[in-house]
Amino acid sequence: MNKSEFIKIIDNLNLDKEEYYILGGGSLLMHGIRESASDIDLCVSMELFDELKEKYNLDDSKKNNCGFYKINDLIEIIPNEKKDFTRYFISEYPVEDLERILNFKKSRNKEKDLKDIEKITIYLEKNK
Repeated sequence: MNKSEFIKIIDNLNLDKEEYYILGGGSLLMHGIRESASDIDLCVSMELFDELKEKYNLDDSKKNNCGFYKINDLIEIIPNEKKDFTRYFISEYPVEDLERILNFKKSRNKEKDLKDIEKITIYLEKNK
């Protein structure tokens, strides 16, 4: 999905923007580093997680080995304490910090991350 499609889905979730942020590929899409995203990963506050858990009937059977809960085919969430959020806003949308994404991708050291590592590094250099 492109950026406008991505934003439309985010907006339709109708979540309080103080209670979540967009992770990984979605954050790269919001920065303009990627042109598309295949899914939406969100880090949500414990309070928002409690609401979503009830709304979407989430239990451990909908949790993957990385701790993400699958809401539907496009959206996964992971709960975290709000005090531990590492985000900032692009326009009105909360996104994961690029340095954090870069460090994660470098530490994971997967072939599929090499292009993102290069693009994030270039973006950060240009936008110091």
